[in-house]
Amino acid sequence: MILSAAIAFGNVLLPALIRRSVPARRIQSVSALYVTVMGLMAAVSSGISAPLAHAVPGSWHTALAWGVAFTVAAFLAWLPRMRGDEPQASTGGAHSPVPWRSRIAWQVTFFMGLQSLAFYTAVAWLPSILADRGTSSTTAGWMLFYYQVVSLAASSLLPLLTRGRHDQRWTAAGASVLVGAGFTVLLVAAPALGVLACTLLGLGGGACLVLALTFQSQRASSSGEAAALAGMAQSIGYLVAASGPLLLGILHDATDSWTLPLTVLAVLGIATAVAGHGAGQDRHMGRPAR
Repeated sequence: MILSAAIAFGNVLLPALIRRSVPARRIQSVSALYVTVMGLMAAVSSGISAPLAHAVPGSWHTALAWGVAFTVAAFLAWLPRMRGDEPQASTGGAHSPVPWRSRIAWQVTFFMGLQSLAFYTAVAWLPSILADRGTSSTTAGWMLFYYQVVSLAASSLLPLLTRGRHDQRWTAAGASVLVGAGFTVLLVAAPALGVLACTLLGLGGGACLVLALTFQSQRASSSGEAAALAGMAQSIGYLVAASGPLLLGILHDATDSWTLPLTVLAVLGIATAVAGHGAGQDRHMGRPAR
């Protein structure tokens, strides 16, 4: 509960901090940078925890405790920024209500939830899907690793490919279609085209994650609005995302096949594209598109 609460606060506050501290033209680049660093740190942590547990005194206790060093470093790095950090109406720091009645806020929310659902489902079930269709368990594990590497590369490169573009509608829609296409390839051509499927899923998924987090900053006119939008998008979005692996697993057990689950995921790729097209408009909540 403590870890989840801390992660939730961090996830919601970061888009607001970016909106307050970064020029509008750099929001996407900074969002992509923190997504990439977050992914790399998660990968490193996952990779070294087990070897550390076997190599150092204290077993898994010590392996978990190494993260405290990074926590302390982060705390010390943020201390200077805490001085004089008071809400100011002139800078948009005042509290903003959750934008329940904003159409674009709901589009950002659904885009966040659906792209997260696709990601968590892929992480949870991709090796099982590939193994069920004839791939060895070892190869299936490496395919998951490959998918995550491609996703990190896509999240890093997206700002370079979209530099100077304020309207992100077709970028978000196109990335979502790539995810849907990846699930379609898994459905009709796995394992022969497993690498292609993972490439499409990684490219689309990495781009969608950066866009989903960027929109939470870009569609707000102040840091207060960004925090409110991020709270809405991530609370509802992650609730949608968390249901994905469970419901897809239930569908698989009920049909004894991955055909229906993969079909559902491919169709949801189109729904994600629709939500992304709306969320990518160059506008703020409550204001007309430019």
